[in-house]
Amino acid sequence: MKKYLFIVALLFLTSATLVFASYQPEKAVNEFTGKWTVRWLSNDTRNPMALTQTAGQFTGTYINDAKDHCSVTGKFTADIRQITLHVECPKWDIEMEGYPSLDGKLIVGKYLAYEKAVGGFIMTKD
Repeated sequence: MKKYLFIVALLFLTSATLVFASYQPEKAVNEFTGKWTVRWLSNDTRNPMALTQTAGQFTGTYINDAKDHCSVTGKFTADIRQITLHVECPKWDIEMEGYPSLDGKLIVGKYLAYEKAVGGFIMTKD
């Protein structure tokens, strides 16, 4: 009986080892170039943003509610998976700080606008 239990335990451990050895978690996406929709949680408005990423630096365009094309600059800090963006429009600017999902299709964060307004945002990749 002990020999049978030993064989079953050995088979179980071998199977578990093979399963865990073959498991590879999804690799985190670190590239965020593309078209995005920014949803401002304070008023539930949505605006388009296009980003280009080169060596961890962002440039791009954001279109505000008045249809102004605003410049976007920023950076991605890979070791803490943080994205910071600065949106500069003709009459105001926004500082954004967010954290992307592992698949690179969602960014969730907070913003500071008009030097005193704070709130949250969600960006989804189009």
